Amino acid sequence: MNQRSYDFFGELVVTVLGDGGRTSRQYRRMFDQFETDAPADDPDIVIEETTETVQPEVVLGDPDDHYAWTGDEFVIRNGTDFMAVTPGWQRIRVTRGFEPFYSIYAVEFRIRQQRAARQQALIHASGVRLDGQTTLFPAWRGAGKTNTLLSLLREGADFLSDDRLWVGADGTAVGYPLGVNLQPFNIESFPEIEQHHDTERDRLRSELHEFIDERVDRTQSFPETVLSFLNDRFLGDDGRDFTNISDLYPRAEHVEQSTVDNVVFLQAAPNIDTISVEGISTETAMSATSAICNFEWDGRLREYFHAYDSLVDGGSMVAALDTVVEQERAAFRELFDDVETYRAHIPRKRDWGEHNLDTAIVEAVESLDSPRVIQAMD
Repeated sequence: MNQRSYDFFGELVVTVLGDGGRTSRQYRRMFDQFETDAPADDPDIVIEETTETVQPEVVLGDPDDHYAWTGDEFVIRNGTDFMAVTPGWQRIRVTRGFEPFYSIYAVEFRIRQQRAARQQALIHASGVRLDGQTTLFPAWRGAGKTNTLLSLLREGADFLSDDRLWVGADGTAVGYPLGVNLQPFNIESFPEIEQHHDTERDRLRSELHEFIDERVDRTQSFPETVLSFLNDRFLGDDGRDFTNISDLYPRAEHVEQSTVDNVVFLQAAPNIDTISVEGISTETAMSATSAICNFEWDGRLREYFHAYDSLVDGGSMVAALDTVVEQERAAFRELFDDVETYRAHIPRKRDWGEHNLDTAIVEAVESLDSPRVIQAMD
């Protein structure tokens, strides 16, 4: 069984034991910047891919979708796959097909605990530094976060992260150099990006997936909905293919830490043809941030931790989450009180280049001192 270790900011060492399941593949691709051959300390968390089964004593939920307690491990089961956690969340076993992000949220929660005590908070956002100005782009999935990043990188920006990063009450942002999980529409919008495949079969599968994805409207007829589901289920890459940002734009440098100048919340707007930017209040920014954090990780963690506390004697994970969330919200509020906060409505267009949205978002960012509407001509 292969073993890889990851040292996150010198604060948390995670060792992953596995032979090519979804978890070991995604950690290797997503966190390659944190991989180390010689960790300074023993692992704080060990994640092991397993083929063994579990025998629950108590179950909360349906036979194939439940939380359980075996007497030794807390179990989260989804269909045929599961994650089994020892009390204390220091050792985690996962089946080869289990969704990797569900263990990643638990790992990042440990980092969040340490950083929240120092008035830093994790936010689902991309971040760039362009012409000396650092701008963060919090967003729900699908709002244009990656396309915004790529548009600005092409214009010469440096980057903090594509997907999430850390912000401090003191107005700083700490970069999180994760790989970019490029989707077909990202590559379509930025033709200079070349997608690489390990095998010819992977290339053909990707091209067929993209062909179907381009031609099927997921919001229309039932047959199209079924075709879209089958396309994602059997042709999509469930392991995700992360790419280093520096490989996409070699001139772009990773910014480890920077002072935040602007925060622009991206919001998808399917029925418009323009990118519009407006200033928003701290309260609006706080509401948007709470919703994003709850959707991305806090909502799922809260459900896990409630089940854990009800099944494990002495469980106190809900209280631990409440503490972190309270500390993080305080950090967010101080940041938003001190910097300019905006909302950008983003047209939901597949090809940004065709609709000039790549140019429009750059113009919008460069003119943040006077919010205005940027027309993206078709």
